[in-house]
Amino acid sequence: MQAKIPQSYLPDEAEHPDLVHAVPEVHYPETINAATELVDRHVTEGRGDNVAIHFKSEKITYSELQEQINRLGNALLELGVEPGDRVVVRFTNRPEAIVSCLATQKIGAVPLPSMKLLRAKELTYIINDAEATAAVVYDDLLDEIEAAHDDLETLEEIIVAERNGIGHDFHSYNDLINDTSPELSRHETHRGDPALMLYTSGTTGKSKGTFHTHRQLLATADTYARYCIEPTEDDVFGGNPPLPFAYGYGDLVTFPLRFGASTSLVENASPQTLLETIENHGITVFCSIPTAYNQILSKHPNGPEKYDVSSLRLGVSAGEPLTPHTFEQIKQEYGIEILDGIGTTEMLHIFVSHRHTDEIDPTATGFPVPGYECRIVDPDTGEDLPRGTPGLLAVRGPTGMTYWNRPDKQTEAVDDGWSLPGDIFVQREDGRFEYKSRHDDLIISSGYNIPGPEVEAILEEHEAVSEVAVIGSPHEQRGQIVKAVIVPNDEISVDSGLIDELQNSVKKTLAPYKYPREIEFVDKLPRTETGKIQRIKLREQEQDHAENPV
Repeated sequence: MQAKIPQSYLPDEAEHPDLVHAVPEVHYPETINAATELVDRHVTEGRGDNVAIHFKSEKITYSELQEQINRLGNALLELGVEPGDRVVVRFTNRPEAIVSCLATQKIGAVPLPSMKLLRAKELTYIINDAEATAAVVYDDLLDEIEAAHDDLETLEEIIVAERNGIGHDFHSYNDLINDTSPELSRHETHRGDPALMLYTSGTTGKSKGTFHTHRQLLATADTYARYCIEPTEDDVFGGNPPLPFAYGYGDLVTFPLRFGASTSLVENASPQTLLETIENHGITVFCSIPTAYNQILSKHPNGPEKYDVSSLRLGVSAGEPLTPHTFEQIKQEYGIEILDGIGTTEMLHIFVSHRHTDEIDPTATGFPVPGYECRIVDPDTGEDLPRGTPGLLAVRGPTGMTYWNRPDKQTEAVDDGWSLPGDIFVQREDGRFEYKSRHDDLIISSGYNIPGPEVEAILEEHEAVSEVAVIGSPHEQRGQIVKAVIVPNDEISVDSGLIDELQNSVKKTLAPYKYPREIEFVDKLPRTETGKIQRIKLREQEQDHAENPV
């Protein structure tokens, strides 16, 4: 039985990306269910006593996780949730979030994880756009659902996980699972049925819905994780990416559970709680974003001495470019290398990276992940560009860009079967791909193309700089000028001398036309919930200032 999805909401065949299955591990049977592959298979094969989830002092085995999934799956069925229905899952990084997503998948429905900081207006848009019929919600995050409730057009059932004593008039998570059977047969999902729905984090405008199939979900583990990380049952994956972030869902759900390993969840992560959790849970593969790595380094300079981090074997980073400076500092202080990677919500996970066995060059993102192909094309003509020439990245593999009910975006995102994530890269002579910028973030000043992240990497090395975003600011003569928006480190004196020093550091390292002609110091940068800098907001501010000068 095919999932109940409105066909008009899915891309036409002509606009669908070509899916290529170039490695044997992604050749799945026609009938397969991601939840049973990630949990039930391990119980059947004798790994039921392995720890699946570490959360605070709690340990949940695969057998215990299977029972919780089965009970919630039965509860959803009893409430009328059908195959193909979208189910909102709204939690912090807690075990119930994983249980809810996998229970939804096991019965053939489609989980839609929700970022915890979304407000009622945003939730209304997403839930109505997805036409979700049910929601499983952490009581501490119920208020915005309640505020949106009267405007939700399709939502019929709300289940509340009561953990903080917050009153409500909806179904009780605990009551439901206590009253249902611990036995549940999987729904016979087709490998091409939707298994996960995510919404983009809005760094470049309004959030857009994307969906991924059972086959694609498993393929992220059987390409990137299998070949680049090489997990074993002994690994413990941990870190702070939110589960509703495609990167976080892969790192903390799909990857560890695919290989019978463990995941470590931190509900409200800070640099200190992350270091404590590495020690307490024995994290081996630490997954985060560059900002968090930098915060750990700056706020806990004695981290490796104060905390036992000897379990670590590898770091993973995505969401923003990882600078060589951060890579080298982590390697020196924590004794691990970080695999930087490029991935998108639409592609589901990382498709360009080094492998952990490679000689890692921190000035490049890496090679196409096994199972993927990458090209650099002219943004205007679509023609292949020679190595060494910057251009638009085009990708093909077992995942591809598929939007929910957005034919306009689908047409832009796929060209002749190749997905266009919107990033400017150079392919070097050695085959590595070097990130330059988002296509939207390319600064054009006096005819020169200047990638903002290239300038950011130089400024970040300066001791006065805590965080930095480089954007194009409107300029009457040059079209745009390079502007750096900087959060200074504590106790730094901001004056004209520091501005000159920062400008000169760029001039000495890069072509002189790339230096920031304007520098602004701020208390913080606008970020999405996943930690990405919202450069679009900074550009909008600059445009507004240009049009409405004080």
